[in-house]
Amino acid sequence: MPERQIGGFAHLLQALVYAAAFPGQQLSWFDGQGQLQHTRSYAQVFQQTRAYASQLLQHLERSAARPDGMGPRLGIVATTGPDFLPLLCASQWAGGVPCPLPAPSPLQDVTRYAQALGNLCQAAGIGLLMGPKQLLAQLQSEGQLALPLLAFEDLAAAAADAAAVALPLPPVPAPEAIAYVQFSSGSTGQPKGVAISHAALMQNIDAILQAGMALTAEDRAFSWLPYYHDMGLVGFVLAPLCGQVSVDYLAPSAFARRPHLWPGLMAARGSIITYAPNFAWQMAAQSAALLEPGARLHALRIAGVGGDYVDGSALQAFAQAFAPQGFAPDAFKPSYGLAEATLAVTMSDAPFERLRGYFHIDDRQVVHALPVADARAKPMVNCGRPLPGWTLQVRDAAGQPLPAGTEGDIWLQGPAQLSGFFSAGELRAVAADQAIETGDRGFVLADGALYVSGRSKDLMVIHGRNVWPLDVEAAASENAEIAPDQMLMLQCRELTGGLPALVLLVHEKALRQSRQPDALKLAAAAATAAAGAAVRACMVPNGSIGHTSSGKKARAATQRRFEQGLIPILADSDAPD
Repeated sequence: MPERQIGGFAHLLQALVYAAAFPGQQLSWFDGQGQLQHTRSYAQVFQQTRAYASQLLQHLERSAARPDGMGPRLGIVATTGPDFLPLLCASQWAGGVPCPLPAPSPLQDVTRYAQALGNLCQAAGIGLLMGPKQLLAQLQSEGQLALPLLAFEDLAAAAADAAAVALPLPPVPAPEAIAYVQFSSGSTGQPKGVAISHAALMQNIDAILQAGMALTAEDRAFSWLPYYHDMGLVGFVLAPLCGQVSVDYLAPSAFARRPHLWPGLMAARGSIITYAPNFAWQMAAQSAALLEPGARLHALRIAGVGGDYVDGSALQAFAQAFAPQGFAPDAFKPSYGLAEATLAVTMSDAPFERLRGYFHIDDRQVVHALPVADARAKPMVNCGRPLPGWTLQVRDAAGQPLPAGTEGDIWLQGPAQLSGFFSAGELRAVAADQAIETGDRGFVLADGALYVSGRSKDLMVIHGRNVWPLDVEAAASENAEIAPDQMLMLQCRELTGGLPALVLLVHEKALRQSRQPDALKLAAAAATAAAGAAVRACMVPNGSIGHTSSGKKARAATQRRFEQGLIPILADSDAPD
């Protein structure tokens, strides 16, 4: 048996062939009750990949050649299960470009899902859609997907019936060739598919495994992240393959229904590495009492945080909740990344007590470090320094670089950035030396550490002041004792005589559960103080606040629905008692 190799591969199929030599390294899937459903070794994944590739080649031989000369784009509905990784690798083996696509959430309307899926397929020019048989039958009944469909079950049956053929490995792909297409979590009506090259993927994986995580042969991982999201796809499907890492998986819907399964299964499996967005740590902390007695989390070496704005209070809540289980807060590793950068740009190595800084950003966007007790101090989390290869800059509105300690727009450039965007079936190339405007704001301190303020499009200007909706939500959350993920701050148009109106939406269930008898008015008062202008708090039906596929609040989409009168107001803080 060869020695474990932590990265250093030229492409995924090379990594898969290498991983197949380690029969003890396995992938496991757990159901919504926390019971083991499936287990596959990397050797079995390789055999399944080769069988699927043989069948896909037959399907693709019947397809017309594409005018752009690129391999056909193959859509894969990325359900959490043992079919996904073999299908992704088989797509590359057969000369195609895999496109992981969102799976429907349990309560999602099929018609709306079919429309969204159709938009994604059209954007990337997908010529074949693969997914679970039952789902494809539902999509066919909607009549909105005019492209060939192939069920996972039918492909598996055909592969099992076919005579075993030692299909030769394909030619080594060119480093600049497109490895896959990733849709960012914000993709909506006119989505853009992020095209990632083989070279970009492998460079980012190497930086994550070697510089970011210092991966060892003993590490094993746990993830409930969706396979169609960059953190779930690259971080916990493709990177583990390149490090021959065992991974345990739980479906996102199972985590959402029973958050305690995540820490509980990590304790049972001795997990060493996990990652999740900010909101998940808070959800898990609230479910800590449901863990089995004797559960231990002392093995967790990396508890990564990314995919959204990092709130230190959520990390503190998890650390306190799971201290009895031996969780070490220094395991927290806040990070910054985005699909356009393959995945990771920065990863923090600071100890827990130094992760949070307290700052005030003045009207000139200059950052001032303040004592915790200062009323102007805003807690912000150190997301780390750039990984090897990345150049990160903070720029002003004119695109000019700003000095350290000044807030502005975050730009980056490096070898793991996207090759271009797919839109209307065509690839619109992005030059390798072209810096990327991320759409995020933040600042870099003198030591090179990045602090992220929020999304540029979310920034509100109120009476000449820059105000972040997250800060307003945090103040309202603390005052009314309501979880911040149950409220949404909006700066709406033409609600009060044509003037912008500040509105805080709060879910009905959260208000009912608050220990404060007048929680809606308390939330409005705290929001008004934080915003520096009158905020109207509105109780709205549960589920009114939309979310992206990765769990982030969908501010723009929710605001459009609210302004169109599609979200009913059940109670209003401005109403008389």
